[in-house]
Amino acid sequence: MALIVDPDLLADSTTDAGAVEVFINTATQTIKFNIVGDLSTDGVTEKCIYSFLKEEWKNDPHSKNLAAFDFPMTPITDEFFELVDGWDWANDATRQLLRNGGWLVRNVSGNVTAHYACLKTTGSTESNDQLYYLLDGASGVGSPTNFVLTGPANQGVKIIDDPNGDGAYGDGFSRVTNAKVFNREQAQVYALASTSANGEASLTAPKLFGLDASTGTDLKVAAADASIAANAPYTSIVVRYFATAFSRDVDSATNRSFGIVVDVGTHSGVDGSAPGAASVLTSAEGGMTVNAYSGGVLSIYEGTNENATFPIVSNTATTITVTGTLAVGSGLSFSAQRATPIVASTIQIYEKVQYLLRQNADMDSTTGSVTGKVADQLLEFVGDQLKAKAPTNPNGGGSGVLIQGFSIGDTNSITFKDSGGVDRTYPFVAVFTLNFGPNLVADAAAWYAVYFATLPGAGNDYGESGAVIVKDNDGTDIAGLVSAATSITFSFNYDGNVQGGRTAATDAAVVVKAGGLGTAQAVKTTTTIARSITNSASLVSSLERNYLNP
Repeated sequence: MALIVDPDLLADSTTDAGAVEVFINTATQTIKFNIVGDLSTDGVTEKCIYSFLKEEWKNDPHSKNLAAFDFPMTPITDEFFELVDGWDWANDATRQLLRNGGWLVRNVSGNVTAHYACLKTTGSTESNDQLYYLLDGASGVGSPTNFVLTGPANQGVKIIDDPNGDGAYGDGFSRVTNAKVFNREQAQVYALASTSANGEASLTAPKLFGLDASTGTDLKVAAADASIAANAPYTSIVVRYFATAFSRDVDSATNRSFGIVVDVGTHSGVDGSAPGAASVLTSAEGGMTVNAYSGGVLSIYEGTNENATFPIVSNTATTITVTGTLAVGSGLSFSAQRATPIVASTIQIYEKVQYLLRQNADMDSTTGSVTGKVADQLLEFVGDQLKAKAPTNPNGGGSGVLIQGFSIGDTNSITFKDSGGVDRTYPFVAVFTLNFGPNLVADAAAWYAVYFATLPGAGNDYGESGAVIVKDNDGTDIAGLVSAATSITFSFNYDGNVQGGRTAATDAAVVVKAGGLGTAQAVKTTTTIARSITNSASLVSSLERNYLNP
């Protein structure tokens, strides 16, 4: 079947037997559609049914004495009509078959009792996409509602309900401010369009409202919903919408404000309590619950203890105990990290967030509430770069989006957005991998160390007594035991490391040493740590044949 635009494809029945497409009921002053004959779920244009009713009132083929009744419809435009003098569509099934037009309903006194706006989507939409809409206005925000048919939408939706027609909506509602249309399907690019974004001041305009709901394949989503809902690492990825700003130094020593945090195996919080708490953060001081982890670390981002870290020695359902004294201040931002970090790729982080944004449930892991399927998108991929968007935060803490707990190797692949709308990135982190030969791997005493080859200061180059060991991005010496590993990967703060007077954001010449006792001889190699995530050095030691310690 197809959309009916020709009134000759419609017929009226003498009784409500459902045998033909239309039944005009003069007793109830209603018009009913039946999906039969040429009328399918593709529907009929409002202009077509208006034209059909004009012919029926003129010809009266079933001797219903139609001319004795007021004509049901008044045209305002090609895309908007009024049902007048107490006439109405018979039921919602009929209303849902009307296409390409909105309408209002007037009672016998001429007062408006209902108003329907036609929402019609454009762009590329798959036939099995289930689009849905959300209305808001003077009577608050409605609930997300599916369009009746899958695929592109072309449907009248009620924006005013006023049963007694008195212009007050206590007995109904008025949601004429804005309509949002969503197209969110698993493994597809999400679409969100709204009438206000299109410059429409109100949904009461006598026309249809075109909204682009284009979608396509999302190449960054591969996991099935069932896996995301139940399996690691997805189950450890949560989203928190804060009521006050969450502050974190990202691109510099200056704290940046964010309102939304995507936590990957972490528990972030904002403390709003009075100063004076010591050694314990309670749930009242930031929502710290069993999502924080014994053996992990509590990091502080603001206040007296800014940049301090505290080992988490225990936690209960409401309390986390840390070693040392913690001075808590109003607005404090903090994060608890698992002892063993969760390893999740940027794609897995994105997949979990996209999954949450399709749930008709609370996706917010604070005490607030945010319904997933009507929340704004948080993240997008631009190439392989995961970038934060600037969504509305219903809880009021700001629109900035930050991710915490991601893998160190992804530091350069994520762009955040602060609540001022500015993109923020961490200083570039180079990745440096040491590859060990079999003799080092087999030697239980094998060790390694990485030194700067040359530095600006005196006496601190490799080969001098003050030689400086290179520190990783966390400030830990890149030195230790091989412990049978064939390779070990480190991070290096390329843009920020100034050890021994090093010039930040320049290549670092390094000397890599390794050795053992019973199996591996000493070995040395020189290389450069460049602005790259593929830096490496290979240490292949000769077999030790002379070491003896009886």
